[in-house]
This record gives sequence, structure tokens and C-alpha cells, in this order.
Amino acid sequence: MTTRSELRAQRQEKVEKPIEETPEKRHFLYCLWGVICVTLLGLTLLINSTLLNVNFVKEEVTSSSLESVMLSQVNSSLTQYGISTSVLKKSDTDKLINQAIDQVYAGEKINLDLSPIVNNVGTSVNSQLAQYGLSTSMLPAGSSSAIAGNINSMVNSQLNTPEVAQLINGIKIAKTVVNIILVISIISLVLLILKGLWQHHLIGSFRWICLWGTVLYTGIVMTIHAITLQMGAGQPDISPFISQVANDFQQTGFHGSMMLIVISIVLFILQFVKRKWQPRQ
Repeated sequence: MTTRSELRAQRQEKVEKPIEETPEKRHFLYCLWGVICVTLLGLTLLINSTLLNVNFVKEEVTSSSLESVMLSQVNSSLTQYGISTSVLKKSDTDKLINQAIDQVYAGEKINLDLSPIVNNVGTSVNSQLAQYGLSTSMLPAGSSSAIAGNINSMVNSQLNTPEVAQLINGIKIAKTVVNIILVISIISLVLLILKGLWQHHLIGSFRWICLWGTVLYTGIVMTIHAITLQMGAGQPDISPFISQVANDFQQTGFHGSMMLIVISIVLFILQFVKRKWQPRQ
């Protein structure tokens, strides 16, 4: 026959059982939110250091075949005025492209200044006339500045296409969204760290958060790389450039993965040392 004390103990077990399960559920949600925050933090830092980084884009464009595609539009305007494309040096080309990229990432329309190139041509013409004993005053006054203005207007109108306007607007939106997610993920991680310190499970939780965050982050980076290559295959004109950017994006992303792996290993070691040290105290 069950005594009164045994019945009281059984009732107490039924009441305490859900109370014991609640911390485990909260701990799981804590780690899940931590994994999401670590992944978002890594992705936003990666995007800010690559696709939204003007220096990264400059390096990608000036070291790819896309440079010649963009230069062809400039050359077509120069030849209409009898200016040989040979006057454009590699340094001049890089300067024009960097100028255009700076303006696009600053949210401005492309406004290239080709006056130095036209002036160089004018200087060359003046020196040739002088060799034949002809005065440079025979040329119409202000002709070079007028030609430069016409060339600037023509080139810039060809470059400022609706697609470029959409790109400028897209970069603005992307910067805003990425920075908002970055701030939210940083604040969330700080709160999680404080909570982990308060509840004395920071190292034990964050070793798994960093580990699974690394797996999720790396998987997303590889997925973006694969999708980008597939999309670039349908655009043969710029396919090499897209492949180059996608590969460099993934390579930079893998650097972030290595950092997360190192942090995870350090946390696992600290947790191991902590468990070995506690029984001795």
C-alpha cells in the first residue's frame, strides 16, 4: 500500500519534471539564435568587404576582361573625333574606370572627364605643327575644350544607361539593408554573451554556436558561389568577369570560415580545461 509520503513525492516529481525541461528548451533557443547571429554577422562582414567595397570592385574590374568592354564605349566616341585610341594608356584607362566606380558607389551618375586625354592630343598636334614652321594660333581658339566637352557629354550619356541607374539604386539599398542586419547581429551577440556570462554557460554554448555557425556560413557562401556561376554562364560577354568575382568572393568567405573554426577549437579546448579543472577545486 502506498503511503502518504510516497504519494506526495510522486506528485512533486510530476510538478518538477516540466520545470527541469524548461532550461534545456531555453538553452536550445539560445544556441539557435546564436548560430543565426554568427552566420548573419559573417555574411554581412563578407559582403561589406567584397561586393559593397569600392576598392574590391576596382581591383576586380581593372584586372578583368570587363575593362576592355567598358573601354570600347569610350573608344567609339574618341574615334568619331579622329582621336586614335592609342593615346589611352593603361594608367589612363584604370583612372577612368576607378573614377566611374567611385561615382557609382557614391550614389552618383557617371561623369567622366576626358579633357586630359583631349588636351594631350592637342599638345601633340601643336608640336607637329611647330615642326613644319606653322603657328598653333592657326587652330580655332577653344577648339580642344569644345571637343572635350562634346566627348564628355557623349561618353557619359552612353554609360548612364537605365541598367546603371538601377545598379546605383541597388547598391544604396544593399548598403542600408546589410548595415542594419550587421548592427542587429552585433547587438544580439553582445546580449547573448552577457546572458551566457550571467548563467555561467558562455563557453559551453558558444563552442557549438561557432561550430554550427561555421557550417551554415560556409554552406551559404558555397551556395552563392554556385548560383552566381550558373547565372554567369548565360551571359557570355561578362561570364569571365562574373566567374572571377564569384571565385574571389568565395575565397574571401573561406578566410572567414577559417577564423570561425579557430574560435570554435579554442572554445572547445577551454571547455575541456574547465571540466578538468573544476573537480580539483
